[in-house]
Amino acid sequence: MCGEPAPARNPCGDADFQAFAKLFKQVIHGAVAVDREFAASHGLALTDIMCLAFLTEHDGPVSAKMLAEHVNLSTGATTALIDRLERDGFVERRPNPSDRRGVIIVPVEERAKPVLATGERLRHRLRWAYGCLSKEEVGAVARFFNALLAGTGPTE
Repeated sequence: MCGEPAPARNPCGDADFQAFAKLFKQVIHGAVAVDREFAASHGLALTDIMCLAFLTEHDGPVSAKMLAEHVNLSTGATTALIDRLERDGFVERRPNPSDRRGVIIVPVEERAKPVLATGERLRHRLRWAYGCLSKEEVGAVARFFNALLAGTGPTE
Protein backbone atom coordinates (compact mmCIF):
# COMPACT_ATOMS: atom_id res chain seq x y z
CA MET A 1 0.00 0.00 0.00
CA CYS A 2 2.39 2.66 1.27
CA GLY A 3 5.60 1.55 -0.43
CA GLU A 4 7.63 4.57 0.68
CA PRO A 5 8.64 5.40 4.24
CA ALA A 6 6.34 7.96 5.82
CA PRO A 7 8.99 10.73 6.29
CA ALA A 8 9.62 10.85 2.52
CA ARG A 9 5.90 11.36 1.87
CA ASN A 10 5.04 13.63 4.77
CA PRO A 11 7.06 16.79 5.54
CA CYS A 12 5.62 17.13 9.07
CA GLY A 13 8.10 17.00 11.91
CA ASP A 14 8.35 14.63 14.85
CA ALA A 15 6.27 16.91 17.10
CA ASP A 16 3.46 16.91 14.54
CA PHE A 17 3.64 13.12 14.33
CA GLN A 18 3.55 12.78 18.13
CA ALA A 19 0.43 14.96 18.29
CA PHE A 20 -1.13 12.93 15.46
CA ALA A 21 -0.33 9.62 17.18
CA LYS A 22 -1.79 10.91 20.46
CA LEU A 23 -4.98 12.01 18.71
CA PHE A 24 -5.25 8.64 16.96
CA LYS A 25 -4.94 6.80 20.30
CA GLN A 26 -7.59 9.06 21.83
CA VAL A 27 -10.00 8.23 19.00
CA ILE A 28 -9.38 4.49 19.45
CA HIS A 29 -9.79 4.66 23.24
CA GLY A 30 -12.94 6.77 22.86
CA ALA A 31 -14.51 4.32 20.42
CA VAL A 32 -13.70 1.34 22.65
CA ALA A 33 -15.07 3.18 25.71
CA VAL A 34 -18.35 3.91 23.90
CA ASP A 35 -18.63 0.26 22.81
CA ARG A 36 -17.86 -1.03 26.34
CA GLU A 37 -20.38 1.33 27.91
CA PHE A 38 -22.96 0.29 25.32
CA ALA A 39 -22.30 -3.42 25.94
CA ALA A 40 -22.41 -3.03 29.72
CA SER A 41 -25.72 -1.15 29.52
CA HIS A 42 -27.20 -4.35 28.03
CA GLY A 43 -25.43 -6.72 30.41
CA LEU A 44 -23.16 -7.91 27.62
CA ALA A 45 -19.42 -8.06 27.03
CA LEU A 46 -17.68 -6.21 24.22
CA THR A 47 -17.08 -9.50 22.39
CA ASP A 48 -20.82 -10.23 22.61
CA ILE A 49 -21.58 -6.97 20.82
CA MET A 50 -18.86 -7.63 18.24
CA CYS A 51 -20.37 -11.06 17.60
CA LEU A 52 -23.94 -9.79 17.27
CA ALA A 53 -22.88 -6.96 14.96
CA PHE A 54 -20.93 -9.38 12.77
CA LEU A 55 -23.87 -11.76 12.56
CA THR A 56 -26.37 -9.06 11.62
CA GLU A 57 -24.07 -7.33 9.10
CA HIS A 58 -22.65 -10.44 7.42
CA ASP A 59 -24.29 -11.69 4.24
CA GLY A 60 -24.61 -15.44 4.21
CA PRO A 61 -24.16 -18.19 6.78
CA VAL A 62 -21.72 -17.66 9.65
CA SER A 63 -19.84 -20.55 11.21
CA ALA A 64 -18.35 -20.65 14.69
CA LYS A 65 -14.90 -20.56 13.05
CA MET A 66 -15.78 -17.33 11.25
CA LEU A 67 -16.94 -15.81 14.55
CA ALA A 68 -13.75 -16.94 16.29
CA GLU A 69 -11.66 -15.23 13.63
CA HIS A 70 -13.74 -12.07 13.76
CA VAL A 71 -13.62 -11.63 17.54
CA ASN A 72 -10.09 -13.08 17.79
CA LEU A 73 -10.94 -15.81 20.29
CA SER A 74 -9.94 -19.45 20.58
CA THR A 75 -12.46 -22.05 19.48
CA GLY A 76 -13.17 -22.94 23.12
CA ALA A 77 -13.79 -19.32 24.10
CA THR A 78 -15.96 -18.87 21.01
CA THR A 79 -18.04 -21.90 21.96
CA ALA A 80 -18.58 -20.37 25.41
CA LEU A 81 -19.52 -17.05 23.78
CA ILE A 82 -22.06 -18.73 21.49
CA ASP A 83 -23.43 -20.82 24.39
CA ARG A 84 -23.95 -17.66 26.46
CA LEU A 85 -25.61 -15.74 23.60
CA GLU A 86 -27.81 -18.73 22.78
CA ARG A 87 -28.83 -19.13 26.44
CA ASP A 88 -29.74 -15.41 26.57
CA GLY A 89 -31.81 -15.69 23.38
CA PHE A 90 -29.57 -13.62 21.08
CA VAL A 91 -28.50 -16.40 18.67
CA GLU A 92 -29.52 -19.84 17.50
CA ARG A 93 -27.49 -22.72 16.17
CA ARG A 94 -28.94 -24.15 12.96
CA PRO A 95 -27.83 -26.92 10.62
CA ASN A 96 -25.50 -25.65 7.90
CA PRO A 97 -27.40 -26.00 4.61
CA SER A 98 -24.18 -26.55 2.67
CA ASP A 99 -22.54 -28.96 5.17
CA ARG A 100 -24.85 -31.29 7.04
CA ARG A 101 -22.17 -32.00 9.67
CA GLY A 102 -21.77 -28.33 10.55
CA VAL A 103 -23.86 -25.64 12.16
CA ILE A 104 -24.28 -21.96 11.47
CA ILE A 105 -24.90 -19.24 14.02
CA VAL A 106 -27.94 -17.07 13.32
CA PRO A 107 -28.99 -13.95 15.23
CA VAL A 108 -32.45 -13.90 16.76
CA GLU A 109 -33.54 -10.70 15.05
CA GLU A 110 -36.20 -9.63 17.56
CA ARG A 111 -33.62 -9.88 20.37
CA ALA A 112 -30.39 -8.72 18.65
CA LYS A 113 -31.61 -5.84 16.47
CA PRO A 114 -33.04 -3.67 19.30
CA VAL A 115 -29.78 -4.02 21.26
CA LEU A 116 -27.66 -3.07 18.27
CA ALA A 117 -29.99 -0.21 17.34
CA THR A 118 -29.19 1.51 20.63
CA GLY A 119 -25.54 1.62 19.58
CA GLU A 120 -26.29 4.31 17.03
CA ARG A 121 -24.55 7.05 19.05
CA LEU A 122 -21.10 6.29 17.74
CA ARG A 123 -22.43 5.73 14.23
CA HIS A 124 -24.09 9.20 14.29
CA ARG A 125 -20.85 10.82 15.47
CA LEU A 126 -18.96 9.00 12.73
CA ARG A 127 -21.46 10.12 10.07
CA TRP A 128 -21.27 13.72 11.32
CA ALA A 129 -17.44 13.74 11.20
CA TYR A 130 -17.51 12.07 7.77
CA GLY A 131 -19.85 14.81 6.53
CA CYS A 132 -17.25 17.42 7.51
CA LEU A 133 -14.72 15.98 5.03
CA SER A 134 -14.25 16.73 1.35
CA LYS A 135 -14.10 13.86 -1.12
CA GLU A 136 -10.31 14.21 -1.26
CA GLU A 137 -10.04 14.14 2.54
CA VAL A 138 -12.20 11.01 2.70
CA GLY A 139 -9.83 9.41 0.21
CA ALA A 140 -6.81 10.38 2.31
CA VAL A 141 -8.36 9.02 5.50
CA ALA A 142 -9.35 5.81 3.72
CA ARG A 143 -5.78 5.40 2.40
CA PHE A 144 -4.46 5.96 5.93
CA PHE A 145 -6.77 3.33 7.46
CA ASN A 146 -6.11 0.87 4.66
CA ALA A 147 -2.33 1.30 5.10
CA LEU A 148 -2.71 0.62 8.84
CA LEU A 149 -4.89 -2.42 8.23
CA ALA A 150 -2.60 -3.84 5.55
CA GLY A 151 0.15 -4.08 8.15
CA THR A 152 2.86 -4.21 5.51
CA GLY A 153 4.84 -1.16 6.60
CA PRO A 154 7.84 -1.10 8.93
CA THR A 155 7.17 -2.08 12.54
CA GLU A 156 9.98 -0.04 14.06
